[in-house]
Amino acid sequence: MSSADEGDSPVALDSPALDRWPTYTLEYTIEAVGSDGEQCTMYPSDIDEEDELTAWITAEDGAFVAIDEIQ
Repeated sequence: MSSADEGDSPVALDSPALDRWPTYTLEYTIEAVGSDGEQCTMYPSDIDEEDELTAWITAEDGAFVAIDEIQ
């Protein structure tokens, strides 16, 4: 699943940080953990097979913040 799959078009940002750091198109999965939690795992969509096991980050249920809370 990717953010583009949610029906939102990608947002073009003009930021000096984008000139300094690489940017990636991310995919993500949200999975149930136990009976009362979820975790979200994000990873680059074009990752090489040899890097597949190390190029990801996972956040557990308490780490999620609604986007309208940060805008």
